[in-house]
Amino acid sequence: MERQTEKQIKVLSLNHYIMGHATYQNILEKTFQEHIQKIEFNSLHLPDYFKGDFLGRVVYWLLSKQLPGAQKVDYDFHRFRTELATSFFARRCLERALKNYQPDVLHLHTQAIAYLAAPLLKKFPSVVSIDNTAALLSRDRPFPSPITCRPIVEVERQCFRAADHIITWSERARRSVIDDYGISPTKVTHIHPGVPLELFFGITPKEKSIHSKPRLLFVGNDFVRKGGEDVLAVFMESLSDICELDIVTNAFVNLSTTTNVRIHRGIGAFSPEIIKLYAAADIFVMPTHEEVYGIVFTEAMAAGLPCIGTKVMAVPELVQDGVNGFTVKPRDRTALREALLKLINDTNLRLSMGQAGREIAKKQFDALINCQQIAKIFANLSSKKNINFQE
Repeated sequence: MERQTEKQIKVLSLNHYIMGHATYQNILEKTFQEHIQKIEFNSLHLPDYFKGDFLGRVVYWLLSKQLPGAQKVDYDFHRFRTELATSFFARRCLERALKNYQPDVLHLHTQAIAYLAAPLLKKFPSVVSIDNTAALLSRDRPFPSPITCRPIVEVERQCFRAADHIITWSERARRSVIDDYGISPTKVTHIHPGVPLELFFGITPKEKSIHSKPRLLFVGNDFVRKGGEDVLAVFMESLSDICELDIVTNAFVNLSTTTNVRIHRGIGAFSPEIIKLYAAADIFVMPTHEEVYGIVFTEAMAAGLPCIGTKVMAVPELVQDGVNGFTVKPRDRTALREALLKLINDTNLRLSMGQAGREIAKKQFDALINCQQIAKIFANLSSKKNINFQE
């Protein structure tokens, strides 16, 4: 008697597809397609659709225009208007796709593209995954954020209520969805974005020769916001004689001298080039001024590197101070130098913290394990809710 194959669960996934979200979607696609056969993961890339949606581009252009002087202070509600515009053509993208593909589950990442999709979220079993909330943002940023984020909080509330399940990247975001938006804890699950750990298996923490200078690694395209200027300043003032620095960025870097500093440009996520840099490094440092999550920290941990981050947003969930690295106050170059020197001068501390980070990565950031958790949510939703395909 032939064994009956398990029916695949069809998932239609739409991603904002910018910055770290693109990396997240690429990992989901690859992991589901190669390892989780019970899920048919059909991924839509919003930028590709945007190129062909003339009306969506016009609406986006009109809504996202910024008034003079509003670049640093969002007094003109630019963020809210831009996210509404993005959600407008995201819904158009979904509606077009749904004419030819009927999923068992609808997945949207992040909520910024789901504001106007509430009717679709109610029509299909739906999952919205997020990295942050506007309620948190209103508290993290200075005035007038509590005012300008207020309309975003309200549309997020409607989005979270319409979705069947919310996946958050951090515990901080999970608590916000529950406490700030009144969503039942049974609807909210914290699942870290995964890392393909197999790419880092060949990297073995090594004890440097007494004649070899420790190598620092910084990764961040938004060089200023990620604390790149702080790293470079501390390095040039105090550390250039005792260690080396690799900077991975596509941003302009004001570098008057190249002594023991190397700039690497055009390097993609999980590329052979970035893996080689992780393998060559001894310490990962990104003293970011603002960081909703920080996927690069999880990559560095997978590579067995001790990490230096900051006490902002969800970073302390990843860089546990005194365990797998150190966290300092953003822009505090004195504290940054002291943290770096602790690791530069103590090989055993580097190795022990790097090993601690790798163990955390195995338990919390394995892409396959984390995608299997997401697959269970998809499966539960597809089996519990009848789908109404009719308008």
